[in-house]
Amino acid sequence: MLSNDPLIHRLQRFQPLSSDDIHALERLCAVPRRRLRARTEFLSEGDRPGQVSILHEGWACKLVMLPDGRRQIAGFLLPGDLLWRPAGDVRLDYSVQALTEVSIIPIGAAAFEFQFAARPALATALAVRDRVEEAIQRRWLVNLGQRSALERIGHLFCELHHRLDAIGLVDGTGFAFPVTQVELGEATGLTPVHVNRTLRALRHQGLIDLESRTLRLPQPAELAQRTLFDPGYLEP
Repeated sequence: MLSNDPLIHRLQRFQPLSSDDIHALERLCAVPRRRLRARTEFLSEGDRPGQVSILHEGWACKLVMLPDGRRQIAGFLLPGDLLWRPAGDVRLDYSVQALTEVSIIPIGAAAFEFQFAARPALATALAVRDRVEEAIQRRWLVNLGQRSALERIGHLFCELHHRLDAIGLVDGTGFAFPVTQVELGEATGLTPVHVNRTLRALRHQGLIDLESRTLRLPQPAELAQRTLFDPGYLEP
């Protein structure tokens, strides 16, 4: 049974789910959505949220702010991603900002944990999801520490293409890309000028087409080869 819900769709890629598992998740997520406008901060560093927050529609990002106002984007959040999952009385060590208009599913932490603990397939799918999330963070660390500017941006584009394709949000070779050049620099450790220069180089080489907030990868295999992108870390 294939669901169009992004969370269920994502978990099904990690572990086969029965109809009962899917219906249990649908009931769990049958709560009023919270809608936010673009560039709105949803969760703030230092908060102690008592709910699990799931991104249902739109794009968001994890942010870490330095005392002098500089920002580091520590991850892009896509439909089906968990924005926050409480683990005891723990403070958030990052903020979450909507990049587009978003729809968020808030679920009580106790209800979420009970449902996943009661169903082995859901527990396995969630554990694999956590492993993939950790793998993404490690690749971002490698991006910042070892890759050139072209490799950083190109690798990120390949990763986003793969993640969006997994939930049916890629149209041919293209997908909506609401990230500004400033935000792209905050995610890759590059200045806006360096980002602009790198995007021009990628366009000139026929590896990307970025226009009207739509990103297309005309030669995804070539871009993956140029940026040493191996999607294995995104799979179970």
